[in-house]
Formats: sequence, structure tokens, C-alpha cells
Amino acid sequence: MLPALIDRIEKLGGELGLGGEEIIIRSTGCPNGCARPYMAEIAFVGKAPGRYQLWLGGNAAGTRLNRVFKETIKEAEIEAELRPVLTRWKEERLAGERFGDFAARVLWPDSPPPPPRPPDSISELRSPISDS
Repeated sequence: MLPALIDRIEKLGGELGLGGEEIIIRSTGCPNGCARPYMAEIAFVGKAPGRYQLWLGGNAAGTRLNRVFKETIKEAEIEAELRPVLTRWKEERLAGERFGDFAARVLWPDSPPPPPRPPDSISELRSPISDS
């Protein structure tokens, strides 16, 4: 499947005016997550020869899991499944928004917000001391 699939998705991105956009894509035949598909922005998890689950919405930092977008798709249908979602990303994304962040925001609106930013220094951890 890979790397030919990447070529097909890059071609689709070019057709949609998304050439050069970086998207983390992973594919595996192992449902145990050995190739970390559940953290990719787009992932394909094999179910049977030529049939995959399509997962969308992980993030670049690897701190958000994606979700099943389509339970089973045939390999020949991948571009047809991705075309409307990538088109929507192109038309509706926020400035600089990565695909996985868009998917989490728009396709999974009930997703929890990203974790809070860790403190920059020990002083941010201290609470102010009051004199009262």
C-alpha cells in the first residue's frame, strides 16, 4: 500500500490546491497500533486484504488520538473518501491550521480541548502569597 498511497494522496492534494501541505499519514495492517496509526492526522488500519478503517484527527505532537471516520473502505475508494474532507479543510480551516487540528475541531466538535501548556518556569508554578 505505501508508498504508492502517499503518491496518490499527494496527487489529490495537488488537484485540490493543497500541494506542499504537510499531513502525518500512517498505515498498518496491525490493529494493535504497532505503527502508531492512532496518533496520525490520517491513518489507515487494515481489516482485510485491500480493506481499511479510515481514522482522522490525530495531531502533529502525538498528544491527541484520532477517531474512526469510516469503518471500512476499499483501497480503490481512498481518494473518493478523502476528497470531500480535504476540500472542506481547504475551504474552512483557520489560518495555519493543520489537517488533524481541523478534523478534531470540525469533524469531532465534542473533543476535549488540548491539554494546557506546561509552565515555562518554576516561578509560574508558585502561587502568589497574600499578606492577609
